[in-house]
Amino acid sequence: MRHLLAMLLLMVGFSFNAKAAPLCSKVFVESRISAPLITKRVAENDFTTNRGLEDYALELHPDFRMSLSKLNANQHWVDLGAGKATAQIQFLKSFKNKNTMPQMTAVAFKLDRWFKPPSFDGKLKVQEGAFESMPTESWQKTDLITDLYGVLSYTADFSGALQKSVDMLNMQGELYFLALPWGYQFNKGPAQLGLPEFLEGIEGLRIEQTRPGQFKITKTQESVTIPRLELVRYTDQAPPLRVFSFK
Repeated sequence: MRHLLAMLLLMVGFSFNAKAAPLCSKVFVESRISAPLITKRVAENDFTTNRGLEDYALELHPDFRMSLSKLNANQHWVDLGAGKATAQIQFLKSFKNKNTMPQMTAVAFKLDRWFKPPSFDGKLKVQEGAFESMPTESWQKTDLITDLYGVLSYTADFSGALQKSVDMLNMQGELYFLALPWGYQFNKGPAQLGLPEFLEGIEGLRIEQTRPGQFKITKTQESVTIPRLELVRYTDQAPPLRVFSFK
């Protein structure tokens, strides 16, 4: 069944998320602010929390389908902003033999009190709270990280969250990240960089894009340093629009 699921995912095409919030005409607040690490929208869990595996196959870089189909029992998939871990639960249910299931970690800021995801005999772990403060250095190294409008799309500490993500990856591990391509600005002196230019300037990461904002990031060297950033502006919408400056 797992192989059938993988083949079905390979056949799924691209689409834009019809549920994405429209852009506000006023993009950023006027004054320089220091947005809190946890914004009001995040604190209230005010975004989609129930995306399934088909949504991931549609929205993420198409190589995600193949990477997912290759995961074995010794490997690890971390989903940043997993909501109710629907995608990972659906994937684990496709296995007939629990011994062949890879390890899964779902990062969710807040779960509904009534909701308790299955553990699949310890194969699925849910880490609840702010990813920025989680002790990820003690987690099993990972081969696959996904972020579908998750932590990286909402954090006020983008460089810190990206550094934690990259540090978790094994060599040649992959981060699949969907972002609003116009939702990021990085001020480096007088220059203003978009997200692709910022990512492509980081040594030790190979950046691939199929459509704007659809990133596949591969770790190509053991030690990777993400430039430190300072938040300049933040608008709390779904997902937020942010401006950062290099420290």
